[in-house]
Amino acid sequence: MDASSKSYIETVSRHCYSQLTYYQFNTSTLKVSEQYRAGRLSALKYVSELTFKYLQEEKRLKDEFRQKLIEQMKLHTALQDGEYKNGLYDGLNEMLNVKS
Repeated sequence: MDASSKSYIETVSRHCYSQLTYYQFNTSTLKVSEQYRAGRLSALKYVSELTFKYLQEEKRLKDEFRQKLIEQMKLHTALQDGEYKNGLYDGLNEMLNVKS
């Protein structure tokens, strides 16, 4: 089974952070040119910013999903009270209360 997108991005982020530290602070022990090191650091900084962006976007997905459930409930407020409405609201409320 493949890892989730969030798990993948977190793994890339951790790896990127360790590589950034390695290339930033091992200037005298690395056997690479300054141009290579600078290019590597640029790539790592870009990936770091990209992983941050996507992790923030993933956090917003939960809020957006919950908002869609609430909108669905508001959409059906005009329904007459009854078993159908109770079942609909119970089902949607249950999903709103699921802990991650």
